Amino acid sequence: MTTTLPAHSGPMLRLLNPCTHPVLDRLDIGTNQRLLEVGAGEITARLAELVGRYGAVTAVDADTSHLTGTAVIDVQQRDPNRDLLPGQPDRYDHIVARWPHGTLRDPADVIEQMIARLRPGGWLVLADITPTPPRIYRAPDDESGTLIHTVMQQVHYALTGPHGATWTTDPETLLVGHGMVKHCIHTGTETWTGGGPGCRLLADIVAHLRPSLTDFTDADADRFADLMTDPRVLLGSYESRVIHARERRDAPAVTSRPAATPEGAHR
Repeated sequence: MTTTLPAHSGPMLRLLNPCTHPVLDRLDIGTNQRLLEVGAGEITARLAELVGRYGAVTAVDADTSHLTGTAVIDVQQRDPNRDLLPGQPDRYDHIVARWPHGTLRDPADVIEQMIARLRPGGWLVLADITPTPPRIYRAPDDESGTLIHTVMQQVHYALTGPHGATWTTDPETLLVGHGMVKHCIHTGTETWTGGGPGCRLLADIVAHLRPSLTDFTDADADRFADLMTDPRVLLGSYESRVIHARERRDAPAVTSRPAATPEGAHR
């Protein structure tokens, strides 16, 4: 089974929204700061609002057709599986990374690149889907339950890959080993009812990934889409995870620009 995903993965990014936005609220991102966003999407505009007209957001994605550059937003098409991330050491005040285009070949290397580009005192935010499998609480019948299970498991594998998560299964050890002395992990699940926004999102994800999902037929996919509108269906969502970690403030800076030290951030 291939896990190569189609180009723009907007539905997968929306899967991470419920847990990403609260973390951004805690970090007290300030005006005039420089941010790097890896896996850019609908939060790009919000980041631009937070840094203001004299700040800067570098928005990186493998497919930039859905992004529009502005005086604040610098759009750069890069795939971390092949390309280095933009920026010199100590370039960014904060970095937000969500990667919806399939699993990374070397997530530790990508994390290390981000840490190198983060200024002392800056926050690194990593969002992904955990290895915890989704649950089916209720289905109209056993056959429908089996189909839902098959589809959701294959989507889960496409999102998390053989390593079980985009940002490795043990990010804490990697972060601490690179001087990220403060880190916090938030995970979250929801119940999704047929006809509700969660099941509609899941149907959108399956439609988006359809060329890469090979363990069921087009007729099965159509049946699955119908089931996602059935109120008799009750599912447990994929478990989302957001890690935010802070670079130590006493790290040696390469640039001469003073280090950003946002106050009131969640610790």
